[in-house]
Amino acid sequence: MSTLFTPSIERIDAQTATINSMFGGERKVSAPRRGPKWEAAVLEAERFVTDIRYGRRPLSHFQEAMSTSDFPLLFADSLDRQLYGAYQATIPTWRNYARAATVNDFRPVKRFATSGVRGLLKKVGELAEHERRSQTEAEYEYKVDKYEAGFALSWEAMINDDLNAFMRLPQDLADSAVDSEEEFVTRLFVDANGPHASVYTGGNNNTLPGNPPLTRDALQMAITKLMKRKDANGNPIVVKGVRLVVGTGLALTAQEIIDTTEYRVVEGNGNVRIVKGNGVAANLGIDVNYWIDSVATSANADTSWWVFADPNGARPALEFGRLRGYEAPALYEKIPDMRRIGGGEEPVSFDTEAQEKKIKHVYGGAVVDPQMSVASNGSGS
Repeated sequence: MSTLFTPSIERIDAQTATINSMFGGERKVSAPRRGPKWEAAVLEAERFVTDIRYGRRPLSHFQEAMSTSDFPLLFADSLDRQLYGAYQATIPTWRNYARAATVNDFRPVKRFATSGVRGLLKKVGELAEHERRSQTEAEYEYKVDKYEAGFALSWEAMINDDLNAFMRLPQDLADSAVDSEEEFVTRLFVDANGPHASVYTGGNNNTLPGNPPLTRDALQMAITKLMKRKDANGNPIVVKGVRLVVGTGLALTAQEIIDTTEYRVVEGNGNVRIVKGNGVAANLGIDVNYWIDSVATSANADTSWWVFADPNGARPALEFGRLRGYEAPALYEKIPDMRRIGGGEEPVSFDTEAQEKKIKHVYGGAVVDPQMSVASNGSGS
């Protein structure tokens, strides 16, 4: 099967290829159609790069291919696809305790936590009026913003590199996007001193007396508090799953609590009662958020802990939204503007002789229902 890139490979493989045939006479592909032929060419380019990476082709073939018109576009397409794949393969912790949403544009979006009209039906006598219920609404608003980062690969780097810089790009960019999401969501519920002071308040009834350190008993207290929540009408809010969120300082402590197979209870008369299991592991998951240490820079980074209700329920504690059509980060590149006299286009900038690229990601979020979370800074005071 012949593809757009096949002639380039044939010229590169030909031992008698001339400079003119290698660099000149190439057609410019400014906006290739992403049809079956183009997809086949991208796959062929990926196989070509893989052969170079693992020594089945010399590095000079890559440098020669980059001087053609088609290959730089194919290679950029490949990097973008690898970026998307790496992004999808990396699961940040926020997805376990914040609801993922999609917004239509950059205008503020409103979310409403309604009390609803749920409640027990009341007995009605003959010809008597039925109860007419009303509901209250709490409004939450946020908007998405655009986040970008640019970088350039110099001509010298492209000549000297053994493909490591190129092959590292998709994973580095995917990690940048995931890190940015994780840090953004972390700042919704963490401040410089641990649990965010505007979220975890007495009015929201989502703190624990005395800010106990993370122990089995304290965790049980927090989960019980969460599962006893009631809505504005006095109806129980069903919490089917709970996530324990900690920073790196409590990662081992949290895991030890979950992995405990039995514990001992000393009763008032001095008798010791052995209880099988730990009593808290059912429907409980652990998330170690590495960005807590970077946000809680003043105090309590190593001692703070949080529990969140399953965000897939009707009342999530947090919401993280991404722009429709741009749910994943996208890779862009600056159109080259350099041409060799008597030859074809060079895939670099005329002024700097660099390939310039940037990554773009669009997202935002807000605290929706703070009562669906409970926290302690672990200070014991």
